[in-house]
Amino acid sequence: TRWDYTYKSKYMLSGTFRADGSSKFKKPWGYFPAASFGWNMHQEAFMKNISVISNSKIRASFGINGNDRVGNFDWYARLTQTPNGYSFNNGTPIGSVHVSAVENPDLKWEKTTSIDLGYELGLFKNKIEFTVDLYRKTTRDLLLSAPLPPTSAFGSAFKNIGKLSNEGIEFTLNTINIQTKSFSWQSNFNIAFNRNKVLEL
Repeated sequence: TRWDYTYKSKYMLSGTFRADGSSKFKKPWGYFPAASFGWNMHQEAFMKNISVISNSKIRASFGINGNDRVGNFDWYARLTQTPNGYSFNNGTPIGSVHVSAVENPDLKWEKTTSIDLGYELGLFKNKIEFTVDLYRKTTRDLLLSAPLPPTSAFGSAFKNIGKLSNEGIEFTLNTINIQTKSFSWQSNFNIAFNRNKVLEL
């Protein structure tokens, strides 16, 4: 589901809601909302008389995404048959069967929550464009193969464990230095600072 709303080209709202299903989980459904807001400041009366500014926009967004990247049957308990066995009445040895993987019916979607704040500035009919973005992403319920204690008789199992964050700031500068019918010269500069941090494991 998606909806959009714009008022006088000044204020923009957008929202989405997704329900994704995956057969990799016993409880297959994950729900992922998102919303964004934009404000075209250059459409306001207090900025229309500033001729050098051709674009001035503040925007913000929030959203949740899901990840189901595990095997098709990782939440199931699995049986393994060994080839060695005993013969009874001169029959073919059939070997033995044992449980080789523990089940986890609580396995669910890994979710990443993203928050972004941005500002766009265009000068001289957008010949100079400057953008700054401040973002933070937090991933919860990571789908990881977790080691199990030796007393469980199993080596590991997929679980939803851990949380990490990814945050930073990014700057972009685009300029049109020369623009003619026969020659064009544009410049692009981008720099970003990012920090990853494990919050839980």
